Amino acid sequence: MAAATLLAQADDAHRRGEPARALALVEQALALAPDDADAWNLAGIVQHTRREHAAALAHFRRALALGGGAGVLVNIGFAHQALDQPDEALRAYTAALKREPGLAIAWQKLGALQEATGERERAIDCYRRAVQLQPDDLKSLGDGLMLRRLLADWTADPVLSPAALVAGFARAARADFSPGLLLALPEATPGLQRQAAALFARTQWGARFALPPLAPPARAHPGRRRIGYLSADFQDHAVSYLAGEVIAAHDREAVEVFVYAYRAAAAGDPWRQAAMAAGEHFADLDGLDDEAAAARIAADDLDVLVDLTGYTGGGRLGILARRPAPVIAHWIGFIGSLGESRLADYVIADAVALPPALEAGFSEAPARLPRCFQPNGRLQPLPAPPTRAEAGLPEHATVFCSFNQTWKLGPDAFDDWCTILRGVPGSVLWLVAPKDLAGLRNLRGEAAARGIDGERLVFAPPTSRDAHLARIPLADLALDTWPYNSGTTASDALRAGVPLLAFPGETFVGRMAASLLQAAGLGDCVLPDRDAVIARAIELGLDARQRLALRQRVPAAVAASGLYDPPAF
Repeated sequence: MAAATLLAQADDAHRRGEPARALALVEQALALAPDDADAWNLAGIVQHTRREHAAALAHFRRALALGGGAGVLVNIGFAHQALDQPDEALRAYTAALKREPGLAIAWQKLGALQEATGERERAIDCYRRAVQLQPDDLKSLGDGLMLRRLLADWTADPVLSPAALVAGFARAARADFSPGLLLALPEATPGLQRQAAALFARTQWGARFALPPLAPPARAHPGRRRIGYLSADFQDHAVSYLAGEVIAAHDREAVEVFVYAYRAAAAGDPWRQAAMAAGEHFADLDGLDDEAAAARIAADDLDVLVDLTGYTGGGRLGILARRPAPVIAHWIGFIGSLGESRLADYVIADAVALPPALEAGFSEAPARLPRCFQPNGRLQPLPAPPTRAEAGLPEHATVFCSFNQTWKLGPDAFDDWCTILRGVPGSVLWLVAPKDLAGLRNLRGEAAARGIDGERLVFAPPTSRDAHLARIPLADLALDTWPYNSGTTASDALRAGVPLLAFPGETFVGRMAASLLQAAGLGDCVLPDRDAVIARAIELGLDARQRLALRQRVPAAVAASGLYDPPAF
């Protein structure tokens, strides 16, 4: 068989998610044509997919030596990044752009490298350049817009704008950008969110959907149910804060628990240690490619696999695409639709967060829990709080807070918060410090543009989870983000005894806080709409007696609610 034919077959196998077969075919092609740069490049791409990055780098270098062009240099840079060699990656991307300045993928990868190394404003320029060169490049557009959101850069930008991303998804034939950011954009309807998720799924794993499932159909059998939990976040992460104790609380006479992790954790991470102890079986899949990881899970003969990551950071839905269990659900990591029934049969929800009227936004069937969809660990005594002065807060002012990540914030929600600050003289808004000083400057500038002294924004620096929980009670009232609500942030506020005001939105992710508040016995904190939230926040901000009365209700309501009772959950 000719080398070109073998290469074509190898490329097809790679696209179908069969890396072992692809590698065998490309090795046959190389035996026939050892000086074929394209063959060495494809071998590197397959090795990269197999997470064998050092071998991939060697293959890419061989391709370059045999005459490979700028695209091979980009692959070399990407391999160096995977090996945590940023200086070498920078040299490779720079060399690629010197050879071919109009190569959009080189600008995209350079932007990602600069973002990873803290050169965030330069990264935005690279993403913008990539989109200008290739307007249908949703990856560069989405990554650039996400970074702008992380920096609270809401200035007009016709290239990297929410409108451009929404329009791009609406017309695109393929997508390499995960649809998660759309959940935070008011411009993205529930229908578009589902459409975008479906497009992304088909682009990434469409060939694998045509392969037979690894797991046989669901069937009745004697003995315990075999339930697996799959996540990138079995470590110091919000998913572990929420779900760890619940997974450990399964009735072991009824359920056999399997825990699968696929992202490395820091040495000695107590949350990873807890995950390892939460089930009877623990497997670290990080070193396996998606095909091998799926086969490893399928060998455990599960009844149900629950994915806790979805389209959030580090997600590997290629594992789900191979159907390693007869029933698959997704839960709490990604609060939206995966867009494709092959990836998940069910989304775990509740009647408040996902009422029947919103089901059309999901490819999955809702599996509704009787109270709240969100799990939580037990209530524990909080560490002693710092003083307000130690936290940089005024001693006697009303302190509003929102500890959501900066990318959830947007100009419309910030309008509401500034209206509240104007209505409560002397009050302050306590926020998580953005990852970059530019974000802090931008938020203070946005406040000033709305007539609010930027110094009335107080920024909480990064700290440990225990230290963060200890400082939350210094706030008087928590404010919700929308259209992407507070999740862990909301349950942490309630855990700390701080009331939260919210309104129910038009998506699951926009109704999380309403679900939590209803389940916590604080339904009166769920207001009809934005205006009602603003009015109530101002009313409470001006009336210390009302604030105190509401505050005193929270601990008893939360304790009685069952929201923080893992065995009951």
